[in-house]
Amino acid sequence: MKRLIIDTGITQNRCLVFENGKIIDIYVDDIIQKNLSGNIYKARVENINNNLGVAFLNIGEERNAFIELKEIPNVQKGDELIIQIKRDSEGNKGPKATSKVIFPGKNLKLIVGLNEIKNDGLDKNLYESVYSLLKEIVKKDLGIIISSMPEDFNMLIEEYNDLTKKWNFIKERANYIKAPFLLLNERDFIKEVILKNINTIEEVIVTKSSVRDIVAKFIDQSKIKIDLESATLIDKYIFDVMKRKHYFYDANIVIDEVEAFTIIDVNSGDINGKNIQTFLDINKLAADKIFQLLKLRNSSGIIFIDFIDIKKNQREELLQYIKEIASKDENISKIYGWTRLGVLELSRAKKGRKLKDLIFDDYYKELLNPSYILKIIENKCLVQKERFNRKSLEAKVSCKTFELAERIKFKEKIKENMGLELNFKVNNNILNYEV
Repeated sequence: MKRLIIDTGITQNRCLVFENGKIIDIYVDDIIQKNLSGNIYKARVENINNNLGVAFLNIGEERNAFIELKEIPNVQKGDELIIQIKRDSEGNKGPKATSKVIFPGKNLKLIVGLNEIKNDGLDKNLYESVYSLLKEIVKKDLGIIISSMPEDFNMLIEEYNDLTKKWNFIKERANYIKAPFLLLNERDFIKEVILKNINTIEEVIVTKSSVRDIVAKFIDQSKIKIDLESATLIDKYIFDVMKRKHYFYDANIVIDEVEAFTIIDVNSGDINGKNIQTFLDINKLAADKIFQLLKLRNSSGIIFIDFIDIKKNQREELLQYIKEIASKDENISKIYGWTRLGVLELSRAKKGRKLKDLIFDDYYKELLNPSYILKIIENKCLVQKERFNRKSLEAKVSCKTFELAERIKFKEKIKENMGLELNFKVNNNILNYEV
């Protein structure tokens, strides 16, 4: 079963997911840098590139989106169509779009263009009984994927009908609106993290009482707790995950993450007297830790892992072990195997921004980005207000952080939300902040 800690804010939202006491996911949503994933647009085709097999779409944002021509083979320049953003901008690439619109609900997903009722987690017998009932109501080109079953089957029908109405409203609206136009902003952080874990949630801890009512729309109130101090726990785990060196037993892992690739070095320690018999055992333990960290850090691109040198037959055993671990990570693209120098090479698909880029301006100088600094300051304001009834607070920040605070009216929002006067002093000699 899973336990979630959700901390929302002015500049960033964060969530930790624990399973059996072990952290398995970190979500950070930077509100300042707009994320378009899930949004639905009426788009206009600006250009078609047959060599790349894509069409470029004007969606009214800073960057054009692109869509694969195999999804819309007969499209022409100037055509208008309804699309959903499948993946946000990555580096020099604009957002990736799809014509397959998905509406996620609590127990099912409505898939526009699908004529099936698919199963995603139900017991086979339960799915078959639900299927026989649903097939009578499912409309053409509005198929569903069922992920869970409510207590009352009628609730499933109501959910399907609600999502269908939502789609019909958007489709009808698009008929008289000229592209480019945002038809639906689907960026709802709380809804997203709750629905991703809805079937196995045991407890949700929120840091603000106002968030409790929002979470209660999806899960029973008895599972929700308010704990202001949990925000500090989130920062502790994030900084622990982002450490360059990680220890286990007497061995360690060193991670160097740059834009194009990640290099990981496994170093042995004193294994005498430990329950580790060979370097192969150390490498297997290191592999477990490495793949956990790759997921938590949302690392992507080419990854090189320099394990402790072992015999050739042991190396094949280690590779098979790694493939088993990697099969549980949906973002692993390919394991290429050992290079001539005996280094393991693999690639991990990019899905959203790296945790490093959401937290730091300069990772190696431990320089936090302004958005993250303001989130920490917001939490400190909340603690001072709730625990000590403080009426005012002073924060020393760099010019860059102050400029962001002024641009988004951070002080005004703190005053409005908490009734606390926040004053900034600009000092560029400060590495991050002082409160």
